[in-house]
Amino acid sequence: MSLEELKNFSTCEIADALLKLGQRPWGGYVPDIEMWSPAYCEGDTRIVGPAFTVKMVYKEDKTSPTPTDHFVDAAEPGSIVFISAPSDVKNAVWGGLMTARARAKGVQGVVIDGRVRDLNEHREMKFPVFAKSHSILPQNAFVRPSEIQVPITLSSVVLSPGDVIVADVDGVICVPKDKVEQVILNCKKYTEIDKKCMKALQEGQSVKETFATYRD
Repeated sequence: MSLEELKNFSTCEIADALLKLGQRPWGGYVPDIEMWSPAYCEGDTRIVGPAFTVKMVYKEDKTSPTPTDHFVDAAEPGSIVFISAPSDVKNAVWGGLMTARARAKGVQGVVIDGRVRDLNEHREMKFPVFAKSHSILPQNAFVRPSEIQVPITLSSVVLSPGDVIVADVDGVICVPKDKVEQVILNCKKYTEIDKKCMKALQEGQSVKETFATYRD
């Protein structure tokens, strides 16, 4: 099974599948992150790919390591850059120049546990950007890249390099790389059940009756 098959399923459907597999606490859901580009929280954009992780630290931090290459230069084609920034900073960690380079490299998009700026530039380039919020402040005055391709913990979700990120208008979810095949099989099974439920409900059947017929 290929990652392309995951594009057939929404993040909501994938979350349901992960929860049924016992993925806790939140089925791989990365909370509080929204789509900012190509449009804010609308449209059918969906990106699926292996995570290329980036950890930011405060600029004053002299003890944490410094990567040899710029993290965007190091990002792999087909990957989704995932940036973790200190939770209390108000600056952006991704801007239009980063999108230009990432797009040229074939990176699919960026997910930011933090802030983004230059919104119109990302939208003009139709580059998928998912972030907690936005800012007008630059990265380099406040934080700096430290480690790349290391595990990152976000709200009890541990994201490892190579884990599969799926992001769309509903949000962002992390699929452990060893669960991709099971998730696809579960998604196929349960989306078929939901299609039957939707048809029955649209035809006037009650929720109780529908769920008893198809879900129990």
